[in-house]
Amino acid sequence: MELTESQKNFLSENADKIKNLIDLTRACFEDDSLDGRSKEGRAVRKYLVENSINFKTTATSRTEDIILTDQQKEFILQQAEDGMSSLEIAKLIFPEKRVQPLSNEQRTVLAFIREINPDIMPSQDSGALHSYIAPKSPSRIVKKINDATGLGLEEPKLNRQKRICVEKLGINLNNSRFLKIINNYLNEEDRVLFEHEFVRLTWDKPDLTADEINLYLNVCKEVINLEVVSAHLNKLNDMFDIADDQTEMSVRLAEIIKAKSGEYHQCETRIENLTKKLQGDRAERMKKSQKENASFLSIVQLFQEEEERKTMARIAEMQKQAIKKEAERLEGMAEWKARVLGISQEDVI
Repeated sequence: MELTESQKNFLSENADKIKNLIDLTRACFEDDSLDGRSKEGRAVRKYLVENSINFKTTATSRTEDIILTDQQKEFILQQAEDGMSSLEIAKLIFPEKRVQPLSNEQRTVLAFIREINPDIMPSQDSGALHSYIAPKSPSRIVKKINDATGLGLEEPKLNRQKRICVEKLGINLNNSRFLKIINNYLNEEDRVLFEHEFVRLTWDKPDLTADEINLYLNVCKEVINLEVVSAHLNKLNDMFDIADDQTEMSVRLAEIIKAKSGEYHQCETRIENLTKKLQGDRAERMKKSQKENASFLSIVQLFQEEEERKTMARIAEMQKQAIKKEAERLEGMAEWKARVLGISQEDVI
């Protein structure tokens, strides 16, 4: 619509006094039902823009992304480890702003925390770095398998057996003892290593019993202990090299290194014994269950898979064709042979 000259004059004279576009439009047309989206409001906006007159709208401008400094990131990690939520941390980092739930400041802090723990949920971010959140979706479980084993599995291409493995691993990662042990590790590297070892050792064994899962958890604990002792040995060896000219200190360090080396070998022995026991027990159980795997129930389960159904159908068709071919060969024999055999083509088929 076109503005009248009197309306244009009104806008020019009152734009400095009435900055809001809606209020200016309503005053110009003397109609309180109008807003900036009406044809009158669009006409007023057009006139103000063409004449370079500033005005305000109620539209929310896009907030700029917040870039965290290294100091702020370090502070977030420290506070999150102490169990503080992302909202509480954001209020401390940005004291000059009024930080509200789901504000840009809180979402920025939560996004950084999620870089450390991708499984954290917005309603569970209190102590995000302190509590392990087990994956729920198959895609997240598959990713953890790939991270631990380097296999490169793709969820849509998983066959029936691998889907069972993924489902069972998800249950095991929610095991109460697994969660208790992994949450006891405050060092993120130890926590990641524990999870990777457990996933690597158990993901393709959906038949594990509860006792075997507990033994695998013990193996993973020993792996962490082995790494810790190894780190201690490295530090002690460095100290021994530095104290080379101090006889008393060198003797003392040598004794400690010897004790730590013994601890290291004991840890290796425990891992080896646990692994042998697990492999032996499972091998024995698998041997006993081989007959069950060939049972009618297993055949029905395989038949439920489309790919297996197609394979079985092709095998059946090939068998039928082979029988028909043999029947035709018999049919081509002399009549007296057929009578001796006492069969016909229909009987053979």
